[in-house]
Amino acid sequence: MTSGFDARLRVQRFDNAAAYASDLFFESFAIDFPVPRDNCGLSIPTPPENWHQYVAFYAWPDGREEAVGFCNWIRHDNVYLEGGMCVRRTFYRRLPRAEWARCRARGGVAQIMMETAATELNDCPAWFGYCGDRKASIVDARVGFEPTPYRYLIVKWFRQLPPAERTRLIDAVAGIGPF
Repeated sequence: MTSGFDARLRVQRFDNAAAYASDLFFESFAIDFPVPRDNCGLSIPTPPENWHQYVAFYAWPDGREEAVGFCNWIRHDNVYLEGGMCVRRTFYRRLPRAEWARCRARGGVAQIMMETAATELNDCPAWFGYCGDRKASIVDARVGFEPTPYRYLIVKWFRQLPPAERTRLIDAVAGIGPF
């Protein structure tokens, strides 16, 4: 059996992670899981093939594996819209002390999920997200998100773009509304 936090935590990408993360998502937001679908309620097309859902799984020493983190990315035009980031509320306090220290040193589950996704969903100039939570914004900043002129709208740039193109993308995503 593997041991240590790095060996026990794995992040996996799914086309539809509902079977693994629905209860975690409901626990975090008290709303139904964002099942990939067109017409999901946003003001833009959201075909299922544009959705990328990541789940962080932790393998406990007794052999049980638990979904402890989730996040969703939807490709829209030439950017990704990130949303629904959540980590199981009780996870950190249940970790053995040494594993908690290693998890904290790596930035926590949300940061690990974003870093993993950034190695795969980097075929665009930027990711956008909405964040109004102080703790979440600290994690977002550690992975490269920065504020935009729009309240709660944040961006992580993957490419250098001329200022006018950056402004155009920010304005276009702000026009979508919260996601």
